[in-house]
Amino acid sequence: MKFSCQRSVLTEGLQLVSHVTAGTTTKPILQAVKIEVSENKAILEATDLEVGVRYLLEPVEVQEKGIVVLQEGRLAELLREWPEERVCMELKGAMCHISGSGGAFKLAGYDPKEFPTIPTGGEKGAIEIEAGELVEMIRKVVFACASERVRHTMTGVLFQVEAGILRMVATDGRRLASAREKKGVSGRGPMEGIVPRKGIEQLARIAERQEGKIRLKMEETHLLAGSDRATLCAQLIEGQYPNYKEAIPANNDKRAEVDVEILAGAIRRASILTTEERRLVRLGLRKGRISVEVETPEVGEAKVDIDANYEGENLEIGFNPDFLLDALKAIGKGAVHLEFKEATSSAVIKSGQDFIYVVMPIRLTEAS
Repeated sequence: MKFSCQRSVLTEGLQLVSHVTAGTTTKPILQAVKIEVSENKAILEATDLEVGVRYLLEPVEVQEKGIVVLQEGRLAELLREWPEERVCMELKGAMCHISGSGGAFKLAGYDPKEFPTIPTGGEKGAIEIEAGELVEMIRKVVFACASERVRHTMTGVLFQVEAGILRMVATDGRRLASAREKKGVSGRGPMEGIVPRKGIEQLARIAERQEGKIRLKMEETHLLAGSDRATLCAQLIEGQYPNYKEAIPANNDKRAEVDVEILAGAIRRASILTTEERRLVRLGLRKGRISVEVETPEVGEAKVDIDANYEGENLEIGFNPDFLLDALKAIGKGAVHLEFKEATSSAVIKSGQDFIYVVMPIRLTEAS
C-alpha cells in the first residue's frame, strides 16, 4: 500500500473518527483506524463495536492498493507535528513508513483481518433529510439524555419516522426534549429505535460536513446513515423507551411569552449567586413580567425583572437554572412560550410547533 495526500485531508478524517475510537478498552485494535486504499480512493474506518464510521479521504494520489491499521492517537499526534503540507504513507511488511523533511517514521500496524467489520445496508426503505435540519434537531434534544445509567434506554435518543415526520426524543427522567421535522424529510417510514448518545452525536458531526441531504435507514439492530463522503452505523439500544407522550402536560393553563435571549440572560446573571449545593432559581410570574430570583445563604441574593406577555394568576416556581438554560440555548433566539400549572407541576417550554421541552420543578419549601 502506498498513497499520498494533503496533510489536512488526513487530519480532517482523523478528527471525525477520533470520537468513535474507544477510550479505554481491553482490545487495542478498537483504538485504531483502518485505511483501505483502492485504485483511486482511500477509505478511513473506525469503530468501538457500538458506533462505526467510514469516511472517504479525497483527493488522494494512489501508487499501490492495500490496507493498513494504525493506532489513531499516535498517527493524529504525528500529523499535528508534521511540518510538510503533503503526507506520503507506504506499507512495507507490518510497518507503515511516513517520511519527508520532518523525519523518517515507521509505525507498527495491526493485522487488518482483526479489525471489526462495520455493517452496511442498501438504500431500500431509507429516508432523506436536509443535513442542516438534522443537525438542528439533534442539537435540540441530545443534551437531555441521561448521563447515568439509571435506566439504560434513557442514555439514548428515541428516533421515530412515521407518515413522513421525523421525531427525536430524549429524557433523563427530570426533563424531556422533543423535536420533529416534516418539511425537509423525503420518505415516510415507519422506523423506530433508540440510538445511543455517542451515535447520535457522531451523526451530527457527519451532517455538519455535508451540504444537501443525509440518508437514514433503520435496520433491526442498527441505524445506518450516509452522506456523500461518510457513512455511520450505530447499534440500537435494546429495551422499551418511556412513553414520552404521557410526560407532556396537556392542561398547563398559565401561559407566558418572552424573548429567549432576554430570559436566558436574566437566568445566567442570577444563577451566578447559586452554588453546586443550592442550584436553584425562582421564577415569579406577575402580570406583564417575570422575575428571576436567587437567595443563597452566605453568598447573596439576586433579582432580575424582565417584561413578558403574561396575564395569568401570580405564581412562584423553582428550577435548576441549568435545565432552563439548556432548553433556551437549543431554541437560540426569538419568542419562547412557557406553560405552567402550579409550583409542583412540570412546566413546558415551546418554540413553534416542532420543539417541546418538559422540566420538573424544584419544590421551594424543600429548598428553603
